[in-house]
Amino acid sequence: MDRLGILLAGGRGTRLRAGVPKALAMCAGRTLLARALATLESCCDRVLVVAPAKMALPVPREQRVNDPPGGGGPLPALAAALDARRYDEACVLSVDLPLLSAEALKALQAKRETGHGVAAWPGGILQPLATWLLPEAGEGLLRTIRAGEQSATRAMEELFLRVVEDDELATMPGGVEAWLNVNTPEDLARAEATLLAVGR
Repeated sequence: MDRLGILLAGGRGTRLRAGVPKALAMCAGRTLLARALATLESCCDRVLVVAPAKMALPVPREQRVNDPPGGGGPLPALAAALDARRYDEACVLSVDLPLLSAEALKALQAKRETGHGVAAWPGGILQPLATWLLPEAGEGLLRTIRAGEQSATRAMEELFLRVVEDDELATMPGGVEAWLNVNTPEDLARAEATLLAVGR
C-alpha cells in the first residue's frame, strides 16, 4: 500500500508573531516544519510539502507542491497535493500540530473502519488538517472545491469519514492534548513545554 504524506506548510504565521513563516518557527529546538516532516516520514512512504511558490523552505524541489495561484487557504492547497500524485491512502498533517506523533497518527489510522477516511473531533470540533484519506475522499474534496466551498472543515464534513471523539482520543498516544493547534505565542510556549517534558 502506497501511503502518501501531505504536509500543509503555507501559513504565514502572522498571529504567531515569530517573524518567519509558521513552518520555520522554532519549537523545543526544531522548526515546526522539521517536526512535522519527521512525523509524516515515520508513517508514510513519501511526503509532499505544500506551500506558496515564493515561500522559501528547506525542502527538495521534487518534494514541493505549490499552492494554487491566488492562494485560498488550506483547502485548495490540500486538493493540489491530492491531485499531484497517485496514492492508496494519504495522511494529511498541518505544520502547526507539533504534539501529534507518528504513533498518534497511526492510532488514528487504525480507527478507520469504513468510509472515505478518518478524522479527529477534539473538543467537539472537527480537525480537518490531520486526517487519513482514501482516494475517494480526494475526489470528493475536488468536487466540493469546484462547487465553490472554501472552508476545509465544511468540505471534510461533506465526506463519509469515521470521526474519533475525545473519549477515544484520550486513549491514544498523547491523548486529547496532542491535538493542540499552534496559532499564537501562548500556544507555541505550551507546545514547547509539553515537548520538553516528554523529551521530544
